[in-house]
Amino acid sequence: MRWAVSLLLIAAAVVAVPGCGKPPMVTVKGVVKVGGKPVPHCKVGLFPDVEGFDPNKHGYGFGMTNDKGEFEIQHPNGTKGIFPGTYKVTFVAWIDSKGKPVPPETKPSEVPGGVKNLLPSKYESLSDTPERLTVTKEGAEANFDLSAQ
Repeated sequence: MRWAVSLLLIAAAVVAVPGCGKPPMVTVKGVVKVGGKPVPHCKVGLFPDVEGFDPNKHGYGFGMTNDKGEFEIQHPNGTKGIFPGTYKVTFVAWIDSKGKPVPPETKPSEVPGGVKNLLPSKYESLSDTPERLTVTKEGAEANFDLSAQ
């Protein structure tokens, strides 16, 4: 019995050691433009720049631009911020067949008549996006001026 209690105390001490676990989330804000003009209703995605991204193992986040192209990243659970690290950055600005922006929570396949991305397809794919962002423990201010082609 003493052995089991000692083992439990050691395990509790290891868990309580400062510095163990995930780092705190930090703020990432920025602006998305194409040709110097703000892109409204653009979904910005940050995904770890790792081989074999797994959403169950790696931190990631999204933001939606306002009319000025400004965004702030948050985790899918609603917590503002993201963990420090290097990220691939994706961008989509979907509109429906009537030209109205598609809400960020909507899957394109669920939109009657389909969707169109106003941005070049290279920015939509994790494997193709040329954009990267390094987020430090202080956070990041990210200003993207994307190519129209």
